[in-house]
Parts: sequence; C-alpha cells; structure tokens
Amino acid sequence: MITLDGLLSAPLSWPLRERVHPETPGVLARVLLIEDLDHVDGLDPGTLAVLNRGAIEAAGGYQFDVFIRHAVRRGVSAVLVRSSTRRSITAEAIAARGNVAILEMDDEPQPGSVIEEFATFVAGDARAALRTLGVIAASLDLDEDEPEAIIARIARACAVALELSLDESGDGTPVVVDGSVRGLVRSRDAGDVGTVAAALGAAVVARSMARRERLLLTPVRSTSAALSQLLLCSQANLPAVAARATEVGLTVIGWHCAARLAVDDPAHRGGGTADLPRLEQEVLGLVAEHAGTQRSSWSVARPDDTVVLVHSTRSDPAREGPRVVREWIETLTSTLREAHPGLRVHIGVGTAHEGASGLRASAEESRTALAAARLDEADTSIVTFDALGGRRMLAEWVSTDAAREAVRDLLAPLDALGPAKSATAVATLHAYLDERGSLQRAATRLHVHRNAVVYRLEGITRALGQDLSDSDSRFALQMACRARLMSTGSIT
Repeated sequence: MITLDGLLSAPLSWPLRERVHPETPGVLARVLLIEDLDHVDGLDPGTLAVLNRGAIEAAGGYQFDVFIRHAVRRGVSAVLVRSSTRRSITAEAIAARGNVAILEMDDEPQPGSVIEEFATFVAGDARAALRTLGVIAASLDLDEDEPEAIIARIARACAVALELSLDESGDGTPVVVDGSVRGLVRSRDAGDVGTVAAALGAAVVARSMARRERLLLTPVRSTSAALSQLLLCSQANLPAVAARATEVGLTVIGWHCAARLAVDDPAHRGGGTADLPRLEQEVLGLVAEHAGTQRSSWSVARPDDTVVLVHSTRSDPAREGPRVVREWIETLTSTLREAHPGLRVHIGVGTAHEGASGLRASAEESRTALAAARLDEADTSIVTFDALGGRRMLAEWVSTDAAREAVRDLLAPLDALGPAKSATAVATLHAYLDERGSLQRAATRLHVHRNAVVYRLEGITRALGQDLSDSDSRFALQMACRARLMSTGSIT
C-alpha cells in the first residue's frame, strides 16, 4: 500500500499531475486497468483505476460522470486519465465530494508499462524500494548537499526514520572514509527497507565526505610533504629543497612562526603518544578549513613524533606572530580535546623568522618550547619560546648541529651504560653540578639518600674518565646535561 502523496512523490518514469486532490485521500492498495467504463465490477476499495485508451475516448461525457459515481460508491482511491482526456466539471465535483483523486499523465506511455510500474509502488515491494533508493542516490549532489541533508532526503523518500550520528560507538551502519569510521547511520524502522536505506545513506555520506576531503586536503597535503622535506633536509641541501617546495605551493619567501604539537592519550594501548597518523589527518582537515588569506597561510608536517604547524606571512609580524599562532592553536586544541576527551595536548610555539632557514629555526624553537610544555601536568599546556627567559640562550645553542654533536660526544660514555642507567646518570650529574658540588642538596633534589648520590657519582666519574674538580670540565658537562634534559623534556 502507498498513500496518494507517496505515489505523487515516487520516482516514476512519467510525471503525475493532479486534477482532483480530495480532502482526505485514501490509501492505494491495488491497481486495475479499466478498458470499458461500463465494467465496474472490479472496482474495490483502495483501487487505483487506470483508464485504457479505449475507455479514455468516452471519458469526457456523461459516461465518465457515471463511472466516477460508481468509483465513489465502491471506495476507489484514485482514477488515472491521460492529459488528452477532456475535463468534466461534474465528474471532478463528484470525485472531490467522494474522496476520489483524479490524476493525469502523458499520453505516450503504454498501458502495460504503466500498470507494471504503478503496481510496483502500490505493492511496496523490494523493487519499489530499490527503485526509489536508486533515483534518490542519482539525484544527490555530493559536492553541495550536507551529510544531514542527504540522510533526510533518503529518509523522506523511503518513508523511514534515519539518523546520522558522528559518534563512532553503538549500533548502526558505519560511514567509512579511507578506512576510518566517521560516524553511523541508524534506522529506527525494522525491516528490509530501513536496513537498505541506512546502508545507502552511509555509503552516499561516505562518498560525499571523501570527495570533499580530497578537494579540500589535496593542496594542504602537497605542501605538507614539502614542509617535511624542508625540516629534515641538511643545511647544504636547503636551497634546492626550498626551491622545490615553492614550486608545489609552500610559502617559503616571507616570515614563519612554527608551533609543535604532541598528544598523550592515556586511553591509547600502552599509554603514551596517541595515533599520530590519525592526529595528523585531523589537524590537516582543520587547517584546510581554516583557509589562509592572501597575506598569510598555514602548512602542516609530521617530521617525527610531533606535528608541526607553520604560519607564514609576507611581512614581519613582529610580536604579533606568536600571538596569532597561539590564539589559533588554542582553538585547534579545544577542537581536538572535544573530539577526543581525555587527551593531553602539549604545544610549543616558536618566534617568527624569515626565509627557509628562519622556518627551520622557528621549528627548532618550537621543539624547545614543547619540551617545557610537556612538563606541565595540565590537560592542555602551551608554552612560547620567548617565555623561556634566560634559558633561551641555552636553547638556541642546543639547536645548532655543533652543539648537539658536542653533547653526544661528552655524554657518550654514559649513553653506553644503556637507556635506563644513562638517564639516571645524567639526572644525577646534572643535580650535583647544579647544586655546586653539594652532595646533600643533590640528594634532596633527587629524592634519594646522600649515599646513593656518592655511589652514583663514583660510577659516573669512572665512565667519563674526567676530573669533576676541573672548572672547564664541570661547565662543559653541566651544559651537556642541561641540554640533554631539555631535549627530552625533563627540564625547561
């Protein structure tokens, strides 16, 4: 069965028009071909009476009026005529009073085809549902229609209740985009039509999301790859890599302020860093939506276990650069934590520098600032490089290749002890040197007994083979320990 409105909105091969729409139209339960207006025995309640060509020739006079009277008495729901059928004011008035709809369609379709198609929709079988779904799917604009609008159209066409949820948990048909579940489509109607409609809705929404993301993210992904190469290449190759990056659309000429983002997810298996590839994709999407202007742009890269975001401007932003970056980063952080409750987000923001070398310098500053941010126990911590005060000199020194090589060489004997023993040795030596050789203050700082510090220092001096009473050796080792601990985020 189907309502009159449902039939009028069904995706038929031929358009239907109304001559009479009764005040309380009946439900259409069966279809009957009428070849002679005198043969009314088959007119049962809920019938859609389709007049054949022969019957149509006599349908404009008194005989048609009589036929409509019989239709009213027998509870017929609708009568279908052709557009060439002459109109009868009397018949239409009788139909309106008797709740019989009079419909019309074009002359060209053959009666057999008309009966078969109407029977499909009136019966409400799987063929009607599939036809409806197919027509709706073909008519949707994947580039313009919002996901919610797509689901609403499919729900109306199929007369089922559908719901799109961007929550990935629970029952429903998953919306899968590039192997990732982005939501669920649920049907509150049991039965095959509800199941198929939900599946179609999920598939169409997934296609729409994928198309939009490809159109939106393609430019950002191109510059992302170029930015990664720019951050990781050697100083000698920087000019060539910068030239290639410019060719693919990365803003190299101008001023750059970098932010470095790291996320800890306690719920992630084993704890620690969250799913970085997924995090990068989410950040890419947010950056793509936050389109740059002619005067500024954003680019994203994942050169290591962090995500780097670079804000580029044509002119020197001075102190405004870090402020603008921090404000947008705060919005980004809020969005990420809203989507993933429980995440701990740490961000370091560098200062603005010019050119390709300046971009790399700002990225290194953001690494130092991130190390400080990671020491904060808050769920969200953002530290700017210029807020490090006097420690900036050490941070800038540590960012050079020569300094990193010197630190590696000085601490190599301790690193040879293994990761755990090396970390303990560096922390102990750093505390001892920072406390000017006081064993008691170093022990208090490390929360251990004084004898433990004495025992550790004996092993450290043997491994290093250096005299800790020499002022130059103490200064070099103190700088190396502080640099190592800053780079691992153990101190700021």
